[in-house]
Amino acid sequence: MFPAHAHPMRERLGTGKVNASKLHFPLRNPKLSRKSRANKNPTHWGLLADAGAVNPGLPQGWTEMKDPITHQSYYYNADNSVATWTIPQPDMISTIKECKDNDIHTSYTSCDESTSTRSLTYFYSALCKKGKALPPTVVNLPCNITCNAGQYLPLGKPTCSPCEPGTYSIGGGEKYMNWESFPPGFSTSCKFQLEADNDQTCNGWVLNGTYIHSGELRGKRLVDSTLTMKVELIRSGSVTFEYKVDAERRWDGLYFAVDGETVMQMDSYEFKYTQFTWPLAAGLHTLQWVIGMQYNTETCSVCPKGHYSPPGSAECLKCPVNTYADKSGTASCLPCNPVGGHDSAKYSLPGAVQCKPAKPCVETDILVTYSECNNGKRTKHESYVEPKICSGGVQPKPDKEVECSPCDRGEYRQGAVCNYCPAGKYNPNPTRSGIDVCKSCPKGFVALKLRYYDQQFTPAMFKRYLERGEMQTGCANGFCAQNGWRALGSSLDTGVGNGDVADIWLSVRVVLETTGQVFFNYRLPVDLRVASHSLLMSIVCDGLEGKLRWISEREYSWMEGDANSQAAKEDRAVIDSIVVTGVQDGGAIECVACPPGFVSDEQASICAPCPPGQFAAGGGSSCAPCTAGTFTATPGSSSCRLCGHGTFSHIGAASCDVSPTNCRYTVDDETIYDLGELARVGKPMWGPVVDSNNSMNYYINICSQSHANGTCAGRGGDAARSFACQESTLFDDFNDNAFAVSRLHVLQSDQVPDCNDSLGDTMAFYTLPQRPRNGLMVSIQGGEKCWNGGTRSLNITMYCDPEAGPGFPSLIPGMPVEQKKCGYALQWRSQYACPLCTNEDMRTLPGECSVTGKRPVHMVWKEPKVCHGGLDLPEVIYEDCQAVLLDKSKVTMIIVSGVSVFGILLTGLIYLYFRNRKIYREYSVLKEQNEAEIELDRMAGFSLDEDH
Repeated sequence: MFPAHAHPMRERLGTGKVNASKLHFPLRNPKLSRKSRANKNPTHWGLLADAGAVNPGLPQGWTEMKDPITHQSYYYNADNSVATWTIPQPDMISTIKECKDNDIHTSYTSCDESTSTRSLTYFYSALCKKGKALPPTVVNLPCNITCNAGQYLPLGKPTCSPCEPGTYSIGGGEKYMNWESFPPGFSTSCKFQLEADNDQTCNGWVLNGTYIHSGELRGKRLVDSTLTMKVELIRSGSVTFEYKVDAERRWDGLYFAVDGETVMQMDSYEFKYTQFTWPLAAGLHTLQWVIGMQYNTETCSVCPKGHYSPPGSAECLKCPVNTYADKSGTASCLPCNPVGGHDSAKYSLPGAVQCKPAKPCVETDILVTYSECNNGKRTKHESYVEPKICSGGVQPKPDKEVECSPCDRGEYRQGAVCNYCPAGKYNPNPTRSGIDVCKSCPKGFVALKLRYYDQQFTPAMFKRYLERGEMQTGCANGFCAQNGWRALGSSLDTGVGNGDVADIWLSVRVVLETTGQVFFNYRLPVDLRVASHSLLMSIVCDGLEGKLRWISEREYSWMEGDANSQAAKEDRAVIDSIVVTGVQDGGAIECVACPPGFVSDEQASICAPCPPGQFAAGGGSSCAPCTAGTFTATPGSSSCRLCGHGTFSHIGAASCDVSPTNCRYTVDDETIYDLGELARVGKPMWGPVVDSNNSMNYYINICSQSHANGTCAGRGGDAARSFACQESTLFDDFNDNAFAVSRLHVLQSDQVPDCNDSLGDTMAFYTLPQRPRNGLMVSIQGGEKCWNGGTRSLNITMYCDPEAGPGFPSLIPGMPVEQKKCGYALQWRSQYACPLCTNEDMRTLPGECSVTGKRPVHMVWKEPKVCHGGLDLPEVIYEDCQAVLLDKSKVTMIIVSGVSVFGILLTGLIYLYFRNRKIYREYSVLKEQNEAEIELDRMAGFSLDEDH
């Protein structure tokens, strides 16, 4: 197949575009200019238009021509009507095949916006020779034609026409429902991402007649199975397809991509067929997993074998039971047993391509029903189960009168009616007697009501309950011959003639008054060698109301190879009985002891749960309060739980004394911790603390279990009441290739934990070893069950750090988070991990005395300050500077000491006085003598002068 508009010369040669509904286009850039496209890949031709002839030195019969639009050379052989962009070789003509009529294709040109018209052109789809002249281009065709369902647009016509019998059209598009072969434009591929796996087998998507699937990928890892379709739309439209998928959550799933962009993100599970639609602009598109798109079809599609359609149909219909269509495109189906035929013992199921010999009828082909009971009698009626697919053998018996059946256990008879025993009473045996057969239950026991739904298995009762809405049935996927389950008198079944893929569901509405159970007996009479058939049961509850749902899931020839599809269609699922206990409207057949945590009075039908703060170890008639230091937060507790270390509770407590306003731990009189400031009530929890090695996030809410559920959601999506939780961060990160439509990454995920696991609803406090004032240990306990049988817990080492503010929880450096199985550990540096401030954290700082005789005395924090909150610093006080009080003994000692010192000083002074006095006298004598001598010397000196 070849691209449309590979070069502009094709239009001049009468070629035009390729019809997108017929060809498989390779991926290309639709934005290339006309000239650049002309250089790409010239491929196929019609007859030549006018152009200048040059270069006569070519092989005989060839002429070089010039395209008047691109001005590029091409080469034309008029004798054989062949044109090519490449220089022809002498033997080129002999290697080219001759043109055939089916080589002529058609295509519409793009719409001319100025006139809202387009043209229909004809061209040869491959290089060939001796082709006949192409029909002339049909011009001036309106662009805005939209055909309705059951119509098509004939080539070159301006109006739509109705589909012929045996064909169909969805109108304005193409619908693919026959997957016996890949339609034009589809391809598939399969690729392993790891080179080491390339020796394994992988074939891509697999055809299966009425559907297509991604192939057998079980046991393979990192494999991409891709379905691709390439198409050109002449105007904007959309693509719509239905799919279902069952893959490993978060790892595998189905993608859908348009032109390399993923427009449907990974979907890992869809039980029912889900529809997806994506808009498409006009032009070329590469689609992954496409089974429908919209543009006017040039012909109606032919109905496959086993189907028919009247004129103007938008879809094909399956042939009814006991008819067939052995050819495609039929307007009606043929009967298996035509009137006047020689063979009247054949049958067929819906969608049959041939009839089969009917088997002899057996007992299970007979439907037995009864009339209403009247005066102890009723009429038994037998008929064939419809649709009848047997012949001869067992036949229905004539009607006859029989006795009414006894009332079921839990009931008593009142005239022609069976009633349930009153609440709190039971009847263990079937009976025809009155209300006296119902007996009362003692205290601690209840008459648990139950209901037998087998009574609704008769066609009349089943229809009545369907009309009331108490039961519902239908077909979720595929073709269901009876449009749901059918009543057979003593059982329900899914009927015969269902499609190769059929999910048939049954829903029963129940109203409970207490916790109950459901019991049912079923059969799957199927040959597992040719079929995959399962019966799924689910329960959806909304308070005390709920729905029980059974789904018969059939998938034949899905990946197990060829199977006998006709035999598989005769397979069915059967439910023989349904019993539900704990219902509001029902009868009891025995007295049942209340379970631990529940109690009851005499003649009760339900056990009442013990309220929070109370428990009942073995059931009975009364609950007991929890003792001091224990608690129970949930109703119906069989025992009380111990409060965490450092916390307390009073008698009958529903919780321990931990709250944002009371979150203290007392070590001693001078060491008290208060973590209440770290509580986040109604706000996101602290976190996430990211453990990338184990793909986990941790969230913490100290002192409070009330938080925003965006950080720690419970199983139902509500905020989990927990002090901490862990959340798995595993996610699918394989969307790096938009063309990988179906990704089935088969990985080992047995150890992947559930998301949002609670780590505990109880707090405990412990001192740090040998550092009672440097922080504390907060232990969160009582989390969800661990795989090893214990419960999850989290220990947080709180370090006192006055400079950290509130701080933030973090990993412990060099240590794993999970230090033991389901026992986790983190750390947290915070100012609130410091003890409350007391007098021991203060010291006095006296000031200087003032002129008034007073001095200030300040109280300041000891450095460094390692406390928060608690006591504030007291105000400054003033005291007298001389305000020093001494006792008598001290005064006496001071006086004695003073007298002694005074005596010693006085004695010393007297001694020094007399000693100095003597010295002074001696000094005075010597002075006088010295003065006399000096005077004598002076006088003597004076006399000598006079002698001269």
